[in-house]
Amino acid sequence: MFWGHAFIHKPISYPEDWHIIASHEKVLTSINQLMTEHCDTIYGDVQVNIGELSMCWQAQENRLRKTVNMHVNQLHLDELNQTLCPLPDPAHQNIYAKLIELPFAKGSIDAVCLCNGLDFTHDPHQLLREIERVVRSDGHLILTGFNPFSLSGMLKYLPFYRSHPLHDARFFSHHRVKEWLHVLGFTVKVQQFFGPANIFSQEKGAIKSQPMANFMPFNSFYFIVAQKTETPMSLVKPTFTRYKPRMQSAQASMRVDSK
Repeated sequence: MFWGHAFIHKPISYPEDWHIIASHEKVLTSINQLMTEHCDTIYGDVQVNIGELSMCWQAQENRLRKTVNMHVNQLHLDELNQTLCPLPDPAHQNIYAKLIELPFAKGSIDAVCLCNGLDFTHDPHQLLREIERVVRSDGHLILTGFNPFSLSGMLKYLPFYRSHPLHDARFFSHHRVKEWLHVLGFTVKVQQFFGPANIFSQEKGAIKSQPMANFMPFNSFYFIVAQKTETPMSLVKPTFTRYKPRMQSAQASMRVDSK
C-alpha cells in the first residue's frame, strides 16, 4: 500500500508459516543469502526474531550469542517441530508475545529480524516504535516487505484473490518504510529487491537476465538493513571571561585640592 492511513482498526491475522506464498522455497533461499551476505558484520549478544516468518534464517555464522524467537501465534508454540522454519539450535529461547508489545527492556537488543511483520499488523507505527525502544544504540533492524509496485501488488486487488491470505497484507512501499525509519533515527545501510514477480501462483518461467531480475517491478519483496543512530547530547559549558575594571591613575589636571 502506497497510499492511505497506516493505522487501521481491523486486526490482521499473522500467517503461521511461509506456505501462503507460492515458491516459498526460493523466497527463503533468497532471504538466507541476503542475510548471510549483508548481516555477517553484525555483532552483539541478543538477536530477536519477531514472528514465525522471521525464524527462517539458517545462517551458520550468526555472530550474535543468543537468539530469542518471539512467536505471535500461540498455537504455533507447541508445534515447533512441524513448522516450515525449524530452529537451527535447540538452545534458542522461545517466547510468546503480542506483535506490537515487545516484552524487552529499553536498549537491550542488538539486532531485530522482522520478515514482513509490517504487512501483517494493524498498527505498523507502534511496531516500529517498540523496535526502536528495545534496540540499543548502533543496533540493527533487518526487515523484509512486500513490494506494492510489483505484479503481486496489483494482483491482490483482483476479486478472485479475496479469499487468499495475502489479500489483507498491507504492502507498504519501501519509500514509506524508509521514511518511517528515518523519523525514528535509523539509517538505511542496505536496500535490495528480490523474489518472484508473482507470489500468488507458481511461475512457469524464471527471469534469467540479471539486470531484469533486479528491476523493481519483477520482484515482490524488498530487503532492508537499518542501523539505529543516536547523537549524544553533551552539555557545552559557556566560557565566561572575568571582568577586569579599567582603573586609570588620575592626571595632574584632575587632582582636587583637599583644602
